[in-house]
Amino acid sequence: MENGTLGTVVDVALFRLRRIWARPLRARRTADPQRPVPMSNVMVVHAVHKLGVELPEVTVGAVAEQLDVDPSTASRLVNDAIGAGLVTREESEVDARRARLTLSEPGRRVLEAVVRYRRAYLDALMADWDPADREAFARLLTRFAEAAAARPADYAALDRSISEALLGTSGGAGDAGPAGGSGEAAVPTRP
Repeated sequence: MENGTLGTVVDVALFRLRRIWARPLRARRTADPQRPVPMSNVMVVHAVHKLGVELPEVTVGAVAEQLDVDPSTASRLVNDAIGAGLVTREESEVDARRARLTLSEPGRRVLEAVVRYRRAYLDALMADWDPADREAFARLLTRFAEAAAARPADYAALDRSISEALLGTSGGAGDAGPAGGSGEAAVPTRP
């Protein structure tokens, strides 16, 4: 590898992909036409759907954790999605002090449209790939995602490493690395 280790190559590729996937989340120029549904609403719809499969009740706190945002930010995002008619707030069947979130029918339709578009886009990106390459890529990317989920990044170690870098000292994550010895600090990205 000319530019370093395989980890470096993967890190650069993930960073590029994050930029591509994050583009719709950036503020749009005023001259651009307005979207029918803001991406923040789509993110809430995805979170409520995913959590609804995993949890008996979806709460604002669970959405905050899923989106990796502060509870106050999640509350604002959820309220926006409720105001747009994509999510409904109902009384919790478990705890009367909490509310549970569900997708409305328009929210389900938006989710289906987004998923359908993204899958068609991904299929188009790989349309000229050999079928064996597509299968290998899907298998290896799934394996990579499962490994990342099973061993999440240690953000406290990353914060220490950044603090040390700002102070001009060495050590931190560079000594042990997030995988316990690689010597490379990696920052995982979220889709």
